[in-house]
Amino acid sequence: MKAAEPRADVVRLSVPAALEYVRIVRLTGSGVASRLGFDVEEIENLRVALDELASMAIDVADAGELEMTFFTTDTELRIVGKVPIAEGVEAVVEPLTAQILKAVIDDYELRNDDGYVCFSCVTRRPLI
Repeated sequence: MKAAEPRADVVRLSVPAALEYVRIVRLTGSGVASRLGFDVEEIENLRVALDELASMAIDVADAGELEMTFFTTDTELRIVGKVPIAEGVEAVVEPLTAQILKAVIDDYELRNDDGYVCFSCVTRRPLI
């Protein structure tokens, strides 16, 4: 009998770099996490993390589009986002936001890279 191959999906989303659209990012993340079998608390934690990270990126955005990619496997959800920023602008994670992110997500990163602010986060399904 052949072993089951791991599931891997990619979902892409592009929205205007405006705070009004963060809700769509949260909703998409929630839907993908729900499909993977995350429970209500895990989904709410992911929503909080996406809200913080996307809002930080948009706060320093130079208009344009917020591009999001959701990568799934059987055991984790990895989310990557990027938005263009003006030259000389840097995104910084404030201490309170860092505490919140550490409490609700397994791993995250926010960095400035070649005219973009980029962020990523990972949430893993608990092994049962």
